Amino acid sequence: MADCGNRPRAGSIACVKLPMMNLAGALSRGVFGPEEPMNAELLEEILACPRLPSLPVIALEVIELTSDPNVSMDALADKIQCDQALAAKIVRTVNSSFYGLRQPCGSVRKALVMLGLGPVKTLALGFSLVSGMDGLGQAFDWVGYWRRGLYSALAARSLAGVSGYKHAADESFLAALMQDIGMVAMYEAMGATYADVLTQSGCDHRQLLRREVEAFEISHADVGAMLAQRWRMPQELVIPIKYHEKPTAAPGESSSIARLVSLGTLVHDVLTCEEPAGALRKLYERAKSMCGIEANTCDEVVRSVSVHAVEMSRLFKINTGARADAEALLIEAGKQLVELSSQGGASVLLDAAADQTFSQLPRDPLTGAAGQEAFSVAVSRAFQVASVEDKAATVVHIAVEGLEHLRQQFGEVVGDEALMGLVAMLNREFEPLGGLVCRVGQAVFSVVLPDVGRREAVRALEGLRERLSAASAQWSPDSRGERLPISVCAGVATIDPSSRWAFNDQKSLVGASARATQVARASGGNCVRAFVPRKAA
Repeated sequence: MADCGNRPRAGSIACVKLPMMNLAGALSRGVFGPEEPMNAELLEEILACPRLPSLPVIALEVIELTSDPNVSMDALADKIQCDQALAAKIVRTVNSSFYGLRQPCGSVRKALVMLGLGPVKTLALGFSLVSGMDGLGQAFDWVGYWRRGLYSALAARSLAGVSGYKHAADESFLAALMQDIGMVAMYEAMGATYADVLTQSGCDHRQLLRREVEAFEISHADVGAMLAQRWRMPQELVIPIKYHEKPTAAPGESSSIARLVSLGTLVHDVLTCEEPAGALRKLYERAKSMCGIEANTCDEVVRSVSVHAVEMSRLFKINTGARADAEALLIEAGKQLVELSSQGGASVLLDAAADQTFSQLPRDPLTGAAGQEAFSVAVSRAFQVASVEDKAATVVHIAVEGLEHLRQQFGEVVGDEALMGLVAMLNREFEPLGGLVCRVGQAVFSVVLPDVGRREAVRALEGLRERLSAASAQWSPDSRGERLPISVCAGVATIDPSSRWAFNDQKSLVGASARATQVARASGGNCVRAFVPRKAA
């Protein structure tokens, strides 16, 4: 990295240049627009692979039929019964304890009458999805794949039923079952190259998404959503597949399904992690904040998934491994949570954005962002963890440029609206990374990013800068259609195992990010600069 500006004693500010991304026209339509940059050339290569998962013709016809809100039950039943094996699977599943019907069901037509269109469509597509995987990737971890998919699907459906989203239960099930279809596509198309990324990520899907974007400038969520779009799946499935790892960024009405899918994956984590306390804590907090679901209800969902997963694995003929003992896991997780709380353990400190402490601290009344007090607490916690564990912590300092001119030219109301729009973008960019967005000055924001490194923070800031540039060209406060003259200068400072020597305390970390912002301004503005510590020769 090239140096910019004068070199401070403890380090220097580096210009971080990221590779340009191909923005070919293949990324238009629906979910994919110019605000979602990715490697379009690689995406096209993956989608052109002849070994991709495929849906049987009957499934595609079911999708086409059910896209019509006035489809007749008889027409759908006749279509499904053309595939006798599929019809038999649906009837067998409808008669299982999972649906708990009081009287037996003998046909697809009767199933449609008893359960409605949603569950039958979901089963038809679910069984078709499983059969479409036959013969793919013999070395792929199918047990882990189907375990995550089925556990998440059962949980998402159950959570929908207890959270006021009962109408979305079937779509949530199917979206969760399909959420990682892009992993299969990337594995089939890229082979060992993608297998290496899977190995490096272990079972951590948050790490997987980061490594995919760093290595390929595209993620399995992008590929999966495009594959679902190719199959003409409805947007209420396409959008949750794309945003299942960052549900708060999901647009439109389908955001509720994306949240349910995300919560479903946390139930999976509780049932599969060696130390389930962290996953259970996240489940409690996010279920409450996203859907108003209480902790005891979450426990019941975990138990329900453990029971029904055995039967549904058999009915779908997929191997999800040994049954998880939900009761034992909940007891163990409870013990770990009590122990962490009593010790003030580091793991409790990491998820700053979700911590109840921050909900009790004052927030900025205009934008809803956290305030200076929350920022100080979050930095202290993140710095403490990074100082004693093999983890990183990043502080981002963002100065909004042109705001005063905007207020003078168009008035206070327009200036306030621009700030609120900017905070929405900040949340969309940084919340999926676990960041806490704080307003610390009139036109200054800071973001605390526990367990996030320099490069990932810079990448997020570049995305923010590009998104703001595109948005400000469209925001026009009057008929003149003038572009709003706002941009951002951002500075990044990171403490990690290789740079601990450079930071005595959290104040030095915050100061480094502020100095990086000053260098960004001196470089002409509208750019990102990162503080890179260098030991004196």
